[in-house]
Amino acid sequence: MTQPVSLVFPIEKATYLFTRETEPKKGGDKQKFWREVMGFESPEAIREAILAEVTIDLLEARGQDDHGYRFQAVVLMTGRSEVTWQVRTGWIVRYGGDVARFVTAVPERSGRQK
Repeated sequence: MTQPVSLVFPIEKATYLFTRETEPKKGGDKQKFWREVMGFESPEAIREAILAEVTIDLLEARGQDDHGYRFQAVVLMTGRSEVTWQVRTGWIVRYGGDVARFVTAVPERSGRQK
């Protein structure tokens, strides 16, 4: 498995986290978590906060699929609301590459910290 040498987080992925609504019982409402619970006011702020916590050394290999090698990093994040939550981030390194690209971030179910 290829060990990544750098991280890339396209702003489009942060925009998705900041604006994505889901139908009831079809997964968590991403924008509600990032906006209301964590208090972020822009996709750029989410991106900056995740990149401030995730480093290459924190990435754990999670296997591979048709698209590349999968990694994750679980980090504690404190939002603008001063709520701290454990968040699982997903990353992919495409075959033949060495850059981990951000895929998604989800709050752990029991991730709220006191």
